Amino acid sequence: MGKTPKPHKAVGEDFLAEAKQSSVVHRFPFPPAMVWKALLDPVAWTEWLPITKVTWTSPEPFGAGTTRTVEVGNEIIEETFFAWEDGRRMAFRFEASTLPVTAAVEDYRVVGVDGGCEMHWTGKAAAPLLLGGIITGQLEKGLREGMPKLEKLIAANPERFR
Repeated sequence: MGKTPKPHKAVGEDFLAEAKQSSVVHRFPFPPAMVWKALLDPVAWTEWLPITKVTWTSPEPFGAGTTRTVEVGNEIIEETFFAWEDGRRMAFRFEASTLPVTAAVEDYRVVGVDGGCEMHWTGKAAAPLLLGGIITGQLEKGLREGMPKLEKLIAANPERFR
């Protein structure tokens, strides 16, 4: 049997609003609905981020309280969504994980703009010593490198995300 996830602090909007968070913005030449559909596709996450597997553990329709499990290599992250605006925003906390963090939050917002949309990501992790900042930086780097890959994925498979 693999590692067992350890519970984290139950955090939400207040934790996200505190200083020392990271953010990434990427402009897509697609309507917001296409990018949102990609965010709902569990396989798509493995195609644009260094994620091994995503499993939605709550039935649709998704909303605040929805849960999912994400695997990154041999690490496990159990997430709970605390904010959900269908088609526009999903924000979750790490409920439990095998990572050396005490709390973590990620917030994804899809905003319509002329000629497409922007995805705004904000995230923050807390951990002992300097690990929180290091992990937050790794999350930011993953999103910064991943969003252009997501754009290519949607461009190459438009019917999949309509």
